[in-house]
Amino acid sequence: MNEIKQEIISIRRVAETIDGKIISYLKSTPLALEEDFSELVMATLKKHWLPLALLSSGVRDERLRQNGIWAIGELEAQISCIRRICGIENDPVAINSLIKPQITVTTSSENASILGEMSQTGQLNADEDEEWMQMEIPEEVKQANQMLGWNG
Repeated sequence: MNEIKQEIISIRRVAETIDGKIISYLKSTPLALEEDFSELVMATLKKHWLPLALLSSGVRDERLRQNGIWAIGELEAQISCIRRICGIENDPVAINSLIKPQITVTTSSENASILGEMSQTGQLNADEDEEWMQMEIPEEVKQANQMLGWNG
């Protein structure tokens, strides 16, 4: 007889804390979702962590790509929902500042001069890569992380 291995989690939080309020909210079947609490928690975990869990277990290529596309779509839908419910408009300045430019190395002198001009105009600059990687986290993101307990 084969016994099925199960992973069990238990989450307990004081009801008056942010964590407790989130748990209470999810248990109240928000937005008339048909999922029970444990299924809702698992769906949330999958949206956030499935691609990374698959990657760490050796999954590559198209399966990883397809799961990544699915997770990103689910997370983008949640972001859109939060924006609508909270009355938050898209901030094109913030979005554009987070997009890392694609830089192509070329040996063609014609293309190199175009890249040089773009660098001088500030539209493309390989030296900015390091700055972008060390970009200061906005205060709102720090506060959201603290509310979620992600900043130790």
